[in-house]
Amino acid sequence: MMALFDFQLANVLIVDDQVSNIQLIYQVLKDDYNVYMARSGTEAIDLIKSKRPDIILLDVYMPELTGLELCQILKADPYYSDIPIIFITSFTDPAQEVACWEAGGVDFVQKPINQLTLSRRVKAHLTLKFQADVLKHIANLDGLTGIYNRRYLDEQGAALFCHSQKQGEAFSVVMFDIDYFKGFNDQYGHLMGDDCLKAVAHCIKGLVSDEKEILVRYGGEEFILLISGKSKQQVGRLVDTICQAVSALKIPHESSGCSDFVSLSAGGLVCEHPERVELKSLIERSDVLLYQAKSEGRNRAVIESV
Repeated sequence: MMALFDFQLANVLIVDDQVSNIQLIYQVLKDDYNVYMARSGTEAIDLIKSKRPDIILLDVYMPELTGLELCQILKADPYYSDIPIIFITSFTDPAQEVACWEAGGVDFVQKPINQLTLSRRVKAHLTLKFQADVLKHIANLDGLTGIYNRRYLDEQGAALFCHSQKQGEAFSVVMFDIDYFKGFNDQYGHLMGDDCLKAVAHCIKGLVSDEKEILVRYGGEEFILLISGKSKQQVGRLVDTICQAVSALKIPHESSGCSDFVSLSAGGLVCEHPERVELKSLIERSDVLLYQAKSEGRNRAVIESV
C-alpha cells in the first residue's frame, strides 16, 4: 500500500505568527512536500480553501484567531474535518495539552523544535491519512461503473452541502436517467446493459472535474450530480453538455421511444439559499423534475431554481 503514496505531492500548511518558526519548519520539510505558509488563522483559512492541505502544522498561540479556535472551526466543518492537525507548542501545562486534544489535534511537536521528530511525525500522520483515504475511496466506489456509490453520497454529499450552506454558495442537485433502459436490457441483454452503464458513467465523469461536483450512481440506471457554487445558467449548460455527450456516444437503442441511440433525461434543482433547506428535500424535488422531463417525452432536461 505504501507504493501508492507519492509524498512529494502532499500539501503541508504551516501556520505560525513567528517568521522564524515558519522558516525553520519550512527548511525541514521543503524537500519532501509542497509547503505553504500562513502567519494568521485568517490567512490560513484562505489557504485551506484554495490548497486543501493534507496536514496542518499549527501554532497554538496566535493573535486574533488562536490555533485552538482554528482547529475547532475546521473540525466542525465536514469538508475539512479529516485534515490531521499537529500542534506546534511550547506549553508545559497539562490542561493546555488536554485542550489541544479536545480541539481535535492528532499530535504535538514541542518548541524548540527537534527537526527529526518533526519530520518523522509529519510523515507518520500523512501515511495514516493516505491509508485511510485509499480504504475510504475503495469503499465508496460503485463496483460496476467505478464512480461513487450511495455510501459516498450519504457521507461526502452531506459534507459538500454543509460547506455550501456555511459559505452561502448555491447548491444544485441533478438526477439523470437512461431513457428506456429496461427495454435496452431486454433487447441487448444484461451484459450489454452493464457495458452501456459503464460507458455512460465514464462519459459523465469526464465532464465533472471540479472538486465541488460529486457524481454518484444512485441506483440502477440513475445517476445523481451534486454541484456547489454554480448558477442556474452554469448548471443548465453543464447538464446540456452531459446529455449531448451521451447522445454523441451513439450507442444503438432500438427499443428507445425517443431516440435511435442511448439518451438521458435529467431533472435539476438549483437552490440559491441552501441554508434554508435540507439535502434530502433537494434530492426529492430534483426527482420530481426528472419525472417531469420523462413525462414530457424524455431525452431532455428540466432545470429549475428555488
